[in-house]
Amino acid sequence: MPHPLHLSLEALEKGPVTLSGELPGTFLDLEQEASIRNIGPVIYDLVADLKGKEVLVMGKIEVAMELECVRSGAFFSTIIKDSAFLRDYSTEDPTDQLDLSEDVREAVVILIPGYPVSPEAQGDDFELPALPPELTDDSNASGKSPWNDLDQLNL
Repeated sequence: MPHPLHLSLEALEKGPVTLSGELPGTFLDLEQEASIRNIGPVIYDLVADLKGKEVLVMGKIEVAMELECVRSGAFFSTIIKDSAFLRDYSTEDPTDQLDLSEDVREAVVILIPGYPVSPEAQGDDFELPALPPELTDDSNASGKSPWNDLDQLNL
């Protein structure tokens, strides 16, 4: 994965630097995830400032995507947003460039819910879709339990 988000330390010596722009959704490296699709661009609006021997980077990051609801199985659109992105970097590294890519990627990926639920499936009136007939157990409706045969087993 290329590292497209670099910050020049030389530019910081003149004062705070504003970084605004977009990175392609492929930047997040989530193409292999079956429960995530249609990842939009990663939009960032950051300000970097030199504070002694540290660089403070703060701002917001957001990306639109579709997630699969764990309750209904349907995909829904959402925006993953980190409106309080804050990282600090040491200037004692011998390079004259700071690579913000991994921290920006991590900030987004960590906010993707592990068990996403669509807004429609969050209400009290939500009902799970009916099971297909071949998966329903009609023996309970007749009063006969599927465990009766095991109960009768004499070892």
